[in-house]
Amino acid sequence: MTRPLSAHARSDETSSEIGRLEPLSGDALAVALNSIDWSESPCDGLGRIMARRDVDLATALCVFFRGAPERFNYLPKPHVPDGYRAVARHLDNICLRINSGFYLPQPDGRLGCRDTLDRWLDYQRADRQEGRCGRWVLDEAVLMPLFDSAWYCEPRSHHRERDAPSLWHAILGSLRDLRGPRAFMRLRK
Repeated sequence: MTRPLSAHARSDETSSEIGRLEPLSGDALAVALNSIDWSESPCDGLGRIMARRDVDLATALCVFFRGAPERFNYLPKPHVPDGYRAVARHLDNICLRINSGFYLPQPDGRLGCRDTLDRWLDYQRADRQEGRCGRWVLDEAVLMPLFDSAWYCEPRSHHRERDAPSLWHAILGSLRDLRGPRAFMRLRK
């Protein structure tokens, strides 16, 4: 017979899971983050992991939704129960980083929580039409690369075509002919 784990024991388990995530990166980190259930107890190292630059946008969104933000989205901060304030704080931080563009999209990345994200954005649009606003509003402009594959394009070359010589080219052109050790000798005479 198994007995249920207390919130403290679950927190310890989650902390040990977070410790195992430290050396991971890339797809392995994304898979590991998507498997953590941190919706009931705060994770000590989750904030540190989510502050890493190698966490991509799709993974950050999935981790955000694993925290079950819908429970607290319409509650004012002071009304969040004491046991869940750390979870709400993690959700605050992840949402702020998403909206600020901290997490970059991966061109070949897959969004594992597409249905949840679509539902969340539909609720946001409905709230906007009704004049309401939840606690966590995701910026759709930041999320656009996840929906539009044409957004990913190869950077353009910044080489300018030389139609006419620039002013500096005209002024310093004569000095260009003075290359070599004999140039100084020519200048002395």
